[in-house]
Amino acid sequence: MKIAVLGATGNIGSQVVEQAVAAGHEVIAYARRPEAVQTRPGVTVVRGNLDDSSALADAVRGADVVVSAVGGPAKGKTFMQRTLPTIVEGLEKAGVDRFVLVSAFGVGDTAAKASWFARLIYSTVISSMFKDKAASEVVLPGTALRWTIAYPVNLKSAPALASEAVEPLDEVGKVPGLPTLPFANAGRALVKIATDPGYVGQRVLVTTPNGWRPAAR
Repeated sequence: MKIAVLGATGNIGSQVVEQAVAAGHEVIAYARRPEAVQTRPGVTVVRGNLDDSSALADAVRGADVVVSAVGGPAKGKTFMQRTLPTIVEGLEKAGVDRFVLVSAFGVGDTAAKASWFARLIYSTVISSMFKDKAASEVVLPGTALRWTIAYPVNLKSAPALASEAVEPLDEVGKVPGLPTLPFANAGRALVKIATDPGYVGQRVLVTTPNGWRPAAR
């Protein structure tokens, strides 16, 4: 498949690029600073800004799926609300309808499944960023895109675990404690989500193998 990655220079986006190439996919890395993207076979780097829907459309045209791993500052109040509509416009211009948006666990109603300690962090330290993400995501169901929203738990730079969990949020009852997943596992999970049409129209949790509890039946 041909996978376009927005935010390819970030901790998550760079891992999506790496994991996609490792899985044999072709990658388009759309970046404001293309020099920060590691050059390697299978990766085409395109310079561009997220506020330019026409440039974005030109870059991702022909891709099978676009993964957005962009994120604003921790205290950003409107970054995603301003950015996501432009991304959607760019995809529509390009004729690419498969879209994976990387959010974060704790955004919006996902916080109800978190531990009390995690909810305290979400509602204080990073509340502005999470409110911005939640407000932006409501636009996706009203578009023609075949979207998926991924909600990774806390992420860190560390050697990859042997596996990770990707679970539909409707099937998750609780995320105990504060599970932390290596960036490499998040990248691998996002490639799985991007290449599996079974995730279309779903909101999914990305966490450690034991970092979730099923919803009561």
